[in-house]
Amino acid sequence: MNKSIKSFALFAVLVLFLASCKSQKAVVDTQPEPEVEEPTPTPEPEPEPEVEEPKDVRSAPEPTLDTRINNYFAAIANASSTDVANRNIREALGLFNNGNAPVLIIIYSANGTEDYDEPTDITKYLNYIKDTGNNVHRVMEVVRDPNGKIKELVLVKK
Repeated sequence: MNKSIKSFALFAVLVLFLASCKSQKAVVDTQPEPEVEEPTPTPEPEPEPEVEEPKDVRSAPEPTLDTRINNYFAAIANASSTDVANRNIREALGLFNNGNAPVLIIIYSANGTEDYDEPTDITKYLNYIKDTGNNVHRVMEVVRDPNGKIKELVLVKK
């Protein structure tokens, strides 16, 4: 019997303990949890963007003036129509100080002496190329005015 009383007492203490935990838990659950505001982190100042120096972007080198003129000669001689040739002539004339810039064509050169064909002007020469479709000369020398425009052109047979 002693044993049963001890067991019963132990059982009662255990029930009482569990009952008290449930009641406290119920009391705790019925109370709203206090909202704890987390401190908002102050935003870190954004680092200033690094200013990158412009990188050296390399493209095809700009053609020299001689090459540009020779390209215009070829475009005029090989134009698909007179309209296209005339447009190329207008563009080419933009490189010259006026349409009357002299064009000298070397027909013979030996021992430091040069013989020239009859002088013409750039407008007549470009129209000659357009009419004949022959591009048989290349630029040998370009003389510019102080503004950088061509004032005289010396050509030689290719």
